[in-house]
Amino acid sequence: MTLDKQHVKPVRVYYRESDSSPMVEVNSTSPLPVTSGGQSSSAFGEQIVAEPTPVVQIANQYQIDPANRDDLETFEATGGSADNSGNLFRCQSGTSVGGYGVVRSKDAIIYRAGEGVRGLFTAAFTTGIANSLQFGGLFNLTETVAFGYDGANFSALYSHNGAAEVQTLQVTTAATTSESPVITVDGDTFTANLTNTTVQGNAFEIARDAAADATIAGKWRVEQVDDTVYFVAKAAEVRAGLSSFPFGGTAAATFATPQNGTAKTDAHTAQADWNVTTTPFDDFDPTKINIYKIEYGYLGVANINYSIYNPNIGKFVLVHRGQFANVNTTTHLGSPDLKVGWTSASLGSSGTNLTVTGGSGQIAVEGQRTLSGSSFAADNTVSSVGTTLTNILTVKNRIVYGVRFNLGKIIPISASLDNDHNKGAIVELRINATLGGTPNYQFKDEYNSLGLVDKAATTVTGGTLVDAFTVPASGDATVDLSKLNDILNPEDTLTLAAKTISGTSTAMTGAVVWKEEK
Repeated sequence: MTLDKQHVKPVRVYYRESDSSPMVEVNSTSPLPVTSGGQSSSAFGEQIVAEPTPVVQIANQYQIDPANRDDLETFEATGGSADNSGNLFRCQSGTSVGGYGVVRSKDAIIYRAGEGVRGLFTAAFTTGIANSLQFGGLFNLTETVAFGYDGANFSALYSHNGAAEVQTLQVTTAATTSESPVITVDGDTFTANLTNTTVQGNAFEIARDAAADATIAGKWRVEQVDDTVYFVAKAAEVRAGLSSFPFGGTAAATFATPQNGTAKTDAHTAQADWNVTTTPFDDFDPTKINIYKIEYGYLGVANINYSIYNPNIGKFVLVHRGQFANVNTTTHLGSPDLKVGWTSASLGSSGTNLTVTGGSGQIAVEGQRTLSGSSFAADNTVSSVGTTLTNILTVKNRIVYGVRFNLGKIIPISASLDNDHNKGAIVELRINATLGGTPNYQFKDEYNSLGLVDKAATTVTGGTLVDAFTVPASGDATVDLSKLNDILNPEDTLTLAAKTISGTSTAMTGAVVWKEEK
C-alpha cells in the first residue's frame, strides 16, 4: 500500500531537561523551522521555514556613549542617566523621585498587515522595589511589550493604547512690526521673536523659538508646516494646562487640539501568574544578563508571546502568552510600530538607583521584507546658485501623520540636478543639515505622504554628508540613493544642495524621489 504524504501523521517527541522545566516539542517530520514562542510556528501559529529578516539592530560592541550615536535615542531626567558601561547600554533611575534613563533605537519596525514581528534583546535588572519600573523590550511613546520589574515584581510587561497630545498653533495674521509675544503651551511660556514677514515666516519663527526653549523642548516636539506650528507631546498623558497666544500685537494666532493626550493602560503580568510556565529554567535570575524574545502578529488581536532563552538546552522557552482574539473589542496595540531598548524609572521611589543594562537588541519580521507603496517626488529651481552651498530643496519626515505621532520612514531613491552654467557644479546630499534663511515646509500630500518639502531655505551647513557628485557645465546628473540604505526617521531631513565651482551665480534645478513605509 502506498501512503499519501498528506495523510501521514507527524511524530511528536516531548522531553524535559529536568523535572521542573517545561515540555519542549520536536516535530520529527518537519524541516528545521524558525522557533517562535517556544514552538515551530509563526506568530499566527503557522509552521514556517523562512528566516526572520532583521529590520532594527543595535549593539554597543564599540563602547560608544549612546548619546553620541545617530542610530540611538537617549532620554534622561531628574538625576537619571542613559549611557554605557563597557559594551553594555546602561539606564539608571538615579535616587530622586521622577528620575529616569532610556536608551532605544531611533529606527522602528514598521508593521505590515499579516506579518509576524519578533524582538530579541539582552537585559539585566536591579531587584525591583515599589513605585518603580525597569524593562527591556519593544516600545514606543504609547505602547510597551517587554520583560522587567513592575515595582517589586518581575513581569511580562504590557502597556497599550496611549495617545500623545497634539496641539496646533495657526498663524492667522502676520506681524507687521518686530514683536515678541509670550506664548503659553500647556501652562509653560516662551518668547517668540517675530519679524515683519508672512504667516508662514512667523510660524517658522515661533517653531524655532519654541524648540530653543528648554522647558518647551523637554515636553514637546515642535514643527512648522505652512502657517501652522505643531506641538506633539513627548509623553502619553493627559495635558490639562492652558495654551494661548497673547492679544495686543499685530500678529494673531489660534490654538487647537486635534488629539487629546491619554495615558497608556497597564496590564502587566507578574512571573507568578505567567500562564505557560513560571520557571523558564532552574536558577533563572533576572539580575543576571539573559536573552529575551517577544513576538506579536498584529492584525489587531494575534497573541503576544513572551519567551526566555534557556542556556541549558540552547532554546527559547515560552513563558507567557497574551491572548486577545475572541476576548476584546479593540486591538491589543494602538500603534504596532515599535522600537527596541531599555528603561529604568522612578515612579515615586527614592533613595535607590535602579540600573538596567543590555548589550544588544533586534527587531525582525518573520519572512522577507519588501519595500512597497507609492513613490513621491519633489523638484525645485533656484535662480541664483553661486559658490556658496545652497539649498535646492529639503525633504523632511514629519512628526504628525493624521492626528497621531508618526513613526514611519522615508527612504530616498534618487536625486538629480541640472546645471545651467558654463562652469561645473558640486552637489551634496546632507541629512539633518542646518538651513539658513527662513525655511517654509509644506505638505507633499497631507493625507497620503509623510513628506514635507522646503524650497525657501538658503545656505546649507552641518549635518551628515551622505553623498556627493559633480555635474559638468551645462550638464545634468542623476544618482541612485537606494544603494545607500539611508532612512529618514521622524524629524530627519535630507537636503539636496549645490554650488558652482567658480564664476557668477546661475540657475540650477534639482529633484528628489523617495518611497515611504508607514
